[in-house]
Amino acid sequence: MTQNYFLYLPDNRLCSAWGCTAISSGHTKILPHSVYPPIRHPDDHHFDWKKGRILQAYQVILIAEGRGLFEFGRRGTTQPVEAGSIVLLFPGVWHRFAPDPELGWTENWIECRSTAFDFARTAGLIDPARSVLPSTPDFAAVFEKIHTLAVEEGLANQPLLSTLGLQLLALLSQQRELASAATADRLVERARVLLMERCTQRISVEDIARELGVSYSYFRRVFREKTGVSPKQHLVSLRIRRAQDIFANTDKSIKEVAGLLGFSSAFHLSSQFQQMVSCSPSDFKKRSAADN
Repeated sequence: MTQNYFLYLPDNRLCSAWGCTAISSGHTKILPHSVYPPIRHPDDHHFDWKKGRILQAYQVILIAEGRGLFEFGRRGTTQPVEAGSIVLLFPGVWHRFAPDPELGWTENWIECRSTAFDFARTAGLIDPARSVLPSTPDFAAVFEKIHTLAVEEGLANQPLLSTLGLQLLALLSQQRELASAATADRLVERARVLLMERCTQRISVEDIARELGVSYSYFRRVFREKTGVSPKQHLVSLRIRRAQDIFANTDKSIKEVAGLLGFSSAFHLSSQFQQMVSCSPSDFKKRSAADN
């Protein structure tokens, strides 16, 4: 079991060359009804709840046990922090956090000056607006390595500690990518359902994007990535399949079906039908009548 410790390290030219310098790490078990934070850190890292704090580096904090609150940014956005959460602190962003006084918590952290983290932030892989994230067993395993190296001989192991900071960044970035992919999958599935339900209405794919709360350019790009066709092509194909059903089972004219399915004219329906079915609506109606 890791004992309470903290370690502060100087800047290191070798570590900065590969984009990440670990400058502090620690493990602290905060018992219920304890003073928080403990008054033992350097002045630029110590804070009280009333004033909060601004750091000049990134910190990755794993809350392994307990729970508490985290508040950050100009608007003072507050989020609960449960056991198994990662709290990600950004340079220049005001913040404060504290455990539930009835429960306490166990915190693990590493602090890095890092152009690699800067790049991930610019790319949207990490985001100050999403500073409390779920962890996985992989995060805990990395922190175990960090604590072992820091306690053994922190200064000599600073390059290795810095690479473990990069490993945490990789886990955070992967988590963001997976979350984005899952969100995109849900968006496309919801869009497909809406398009199928409303293909007989006078709607546009721009209307669907607005209803889903995303820009049309993003919606079009994600839909094409997931399905291989644009949302407009998908909507047309749904309408043509519906037109086939109507032509095969009713006596409605091409003009009537065009009006029912939101085509601008009978000619528009006929041209799209010809492209997809390889015959005209008239020929399709004749074949369907003959088959029946």
